Amino acid sequence: MANDRNVDRTITEPRMAKETRDTVAADRRSRREQLVQERRKDRVSIRERQKRQRLINLGAIGVTALVLIVVIAAVGANWWNDRQGNEALSGVVSYEYTSNQHDDGELTYAESPPVGGPHNNVWQTCDYYGAPIPNWNAVHSLEHGAVWITYSPDLPQDQVDQLKSRAESGDLILVSPYPGLTSPVVATSWNHQLALTGADDPGLDAFIGKYRLSKEFTPEYGASCSGGNTGTVPV
Repeated sequence: MANDRNVDRTITEPRMAKETRDTVAADRRSRREQLVQERRKDRVSIRERQKRQRLINLGAIGVTALVLIVVIAAVGANWWNDRQGNEALSGVVSYEYTSNQHDDGELTYAESPPVGGPHNNVWQTCDYYGAPIPNWNAVHSLEHGAVWITYSPDLPQDQVDQLKSRAESGDLILVSPYPGLTSPVVATSWNHQLALTGADDPGLDAFIGKYRLSKEFTPEYGASCSGGNTGTVPV
């Protein structure tokens, strides 16, 4: 019996050693396959990250290019508008009247329409008037920063309506007919005046934009243009 046990042990031990080697070999193969899979996943992950990064970079480049285009377009538009505005205002005539010279009664002026100088104590309420208004009241409105748009009495009605809408929708805009004008429309602010070809002359918008309630050119900046005289003068 002892010999039988020795024989069994002799047979079993090599078998166990072989099974162990097979197990170790299988574990190694499994580990190698796992490493291969992990490396493949890493390579795929790297490629995906690189792809995402390229897309992000392209997006950033696109956004930057768009911003540059918008900035360039805005700068170009401003430059063009400034150039157009400067050209439209090239005919502005400037004067050097001082303010704060109040005087009641009828006054005479060197310019027609007047652009500054002594004026009535009461300003003309900024609005549209279908008849001429007193020069001396209108000049006081100019001192407050108003733009006075005068037009020839024979100006076509559709243009008169355009000017009227400006007075009704805009602050510090005074509109009235003015007999004897040498131009269809004349825009006047304190110490500045521009002859215009009509209500749609681009110089009108440019003039209003630069001189109406301008801190640089308005003697009494912030003063009211309402609650003043609303009367007209006989034609």
